[in-house]
Amino acid sequence: MKISYLCTSALIPPVGYRLFLVPVQQASIMRRIALLIVVLFFLAGCLGSSPLGCGEGYEEMHSGDYSIDSIDVDAATNQLTVVIHNEEGASGFIREVAALEQSQTIWVTLHVKHNGSTLSISGEDSGHSWSVSGDSSSGDSWSSLLTFTSPEGFCDSGCEEIRFSAGHYDGIIYHNGTCESSPWFAV
Repeated sequence: MKISYLCTSALIPPVGYRLFLVPVQQASIMRRIALLIVVLFFLAGCLGSSPLGCGEGYEEMHSGDYSIDSIDVDAATNQLTVVIHNEEGASGFIREVAALEQSQTIWVTLHVKHNGSTLSISGEDSGHSWSVSGDSSSGDSWSSLLTFTSPEGFCDSGCEEIRFSAGHYDGIIYHNGTCESSPWFAV
């Protein structure tokens, strides 16, 4: 009797048979997800940062580093002044200079969050009331220091954050040894 019971039970699926299929299918899905995570981990250099460094995309585009030297709001005039220091990056003309027959070689932009919106000031844009000046060629070129100065009263209703970005013909200038090109800083 015992033998026929064993043979019969081998032909009839156990009650938990369906319960066994669900974990097997979930394991297959989990393997696919794990494979996707591993692939994204190694592609992080192109997609962002990883613990293994900034990646190949960073290495190809890196044109140097900058740091924020100072962010000041004058208490009397509410004028915002941001000074950017070129650590070891590309330098060049921030705007075209016709008198020197020099074209723009570096693009710089300061983004300022205030009054619930973001204002962008570019070095080559003369259609705003900001002063943007480099430290060489009468302020038209950035070698070491770059200064953005707002008009008086700009921060009357508060200035929240700033973000700086800079690019060269063949690359990006990153923030001081990080994988980020333009993080936000509190004012």
